[in-house]
Amino acid sequence: MTEATLLEHARVLTPFEELDASVLIAGGQIVQIGGEPPADLVPTRIDLAQRWLAPGFIDLHVHGGGGAQFASGSVEDCLRAARFHARHGTTALLATTVAAPRAPLRSAVAAIAEAARDDAGTGAAVLGCHLEGPFLSPHRCGAMNPAWMRPPDAAELRELIDAGHGYVKLIDVAPELPGALELIDVMREHGVIAGVGHSDATFRQASAAFDAGARHVIHLFNASRPFDHREPGLVGAALTRGDVTCELIADGHHVHAAALRLAAKMKGSEGVALVTDAVEAAGMPDGSYRLGVTPIRVLAGRAVLAGHDVLAGSTLTMAAAVRRAVELIGIPVRDAVRMATVTPAQVLGIEDRAGKIAPGYRADLVVLDETLEPVATIRAGDWISES
Repeated sequence: MTEATLLEHARVLTPFEELDASVLIAGGQIVQIGGEPPADLVPTRIDLAQRWLAPGFIDLHVHGGGGAQFASGSVEDCLRAARFHARHGTTALLATTVAAPRAPLRSAVAAIAEAARDDAGTGAAVLGCHLEGPFLSPHRCGAMNPAWMRPPDAAELRELIDAGHGYVKLIDVAPELPGALELIDVMREHGVIAGVGHSDATFRQASAAFDAGARHVIHLFNASRPFDHREPGLVGAALTRGDVTCELIADGHHVHAAALRLAAKMKGSEGVALVTDAVEAAGMPDGSYRLGVTPIRVLAGRAVLAGHDVLAGSTLTMAAAVRRAVELIGIPVRDAVRMATVTPAQVLGIEDRAGKIAPGYRADLVVLDETLEPVATIRAGDWISES
């Protein structure tokens, strides 16, 4: 007889619908929503007492958390950060690097690939690597060292892809740099998603990148040319393209609530992916930390470059991002959850098996209380975190 679990008395966010229903899981998959289990299944019954049950969150842009970072070149650091984010409702993520010299960057990519291959199922699944740099604009470097940003180089790009052994999933480029469009072609040849960001691109240059196949914008509004009514830049190009997904960091520091509402209104929940951009300081006390090897300082949960007031990632979790999106944008919970589940799954091309609560989908789930705080995280049917 197959082992199964019946999650009863749940407020299910599919997230397209809100249902008062039970969810039956077996063999790591969602078997049924509502109704009694089939006769051949005698499940363990768990009463969720009307708590929210949502798909597990998928974070496309996260540098670390719990005192560890993905750019360190350490497999254990990667797994430690993944375990931290699992405690906050994330069931899958893209481990994100920063601009760095060639050799350390290759080492970081190789370690992320090993963490993805050797996944023991105790934390969020490391789906692969998100390379934030090095082919970005030094004029829009944000908290990264501009000396480690360099012109597009197809040979180095292929080296990084090779170092990832198939686990490099998303690479960002500044579209205005010479050779950027050719780099997007190489990404497409290797099945890598082309993202754009850390860019001083004009509207025309950004549009050319989208025409060439780029389909994703990292942390919209941040580290890019500001929107202007005569030169809308990357922001204007992204907001007016229906085939482009935009990340938003909804922490109350990176983007004003009015700009969050504008992006949500223009793109809809299907065009916005909530991300954390979290650094190793997420979940840790205020103090001194690193972004790559760059010193940063955290005060009242706000991360900045040491000695400066330049934002250096965030201390967000995906559960907090969903909660803040509801508060700051004023959208229904189901729309915020969609931005953290369905939309990132579509970006990654895994929407046929992840990001929804539906029969046949992976049983990657998060239980949330009435304040949207995570109570438990379930990955492939296994409880990997519970408070």
